[in-house]
Amino acid sequence: MANTALAPDNVLIGTSNGPGIWIAPEGTAAPTDTTTAPAAEWSTLGYLSEDGVTFGVSTDSESITPWQSRSPVRTIITGRELTVDFTMLEFNAQNVALYFSQDAPVETAGAFALDVRSDGSSKTHCILVDVKDGDHVVRYFFPRATLSEAGDIEVTQSGAIGLPVTMQALDDSGVLVKIIKGAAAVAKAAPAPAPVK
Repeated sequence: MANTALAPDNVLIGTSNGPGIWIAPEGTAAPTDTTTAPAAEWSTLGYLSEDGVTFGVSTDSESITPWQSRSPVRTIITGRELTVDFTMLEFNAQNVALYFSQDAPVETAGAFALDVRSDGSSKTHCILVDVKDGDHVVRYFFPRATLSEAGDIEVTQSGAIGLPVTMQALDDSGVLVKIIKGAAAVAKAAPAPAPVK
């Protein structure tokens, strides 16, 4: 059915829904709705820079121009790439390992040691971006994503040490990202106070 009216409720602001960005091992199940909190397999990536998250889309196409025309009669999509860009502000074992595409070391009371190896293989993760605007939630679930680029780490007196990364969405049986839009979770009422004896 065609849209026949303007819908201001469909104009959404990209604020985080809680932590807003999560990571899980490859093979973790996709969320099924927008009201259920991420399961135990998910771990938040913590604070991001104020730029938030950027989705990059690149589409390659090839036009078919017949002998009888100077204009294409068909266009074939020959490639599609989807990336997720963000800068992590929390300097912990999980985030540093993601930045360098290494196995995360054990972190104890905020302390860890990580060897950045030249012979390591790329790591594949699930990524969940969770956005809320009023009563609306949009979840972007990437079933397979791997580090494709890491930006420069700037160590200065005037700002937080950021870990900028670009994650490349990988094909998962034809799916690059699953987008779920729905209602926000309904806040649970606080339990009634116990009667005074």
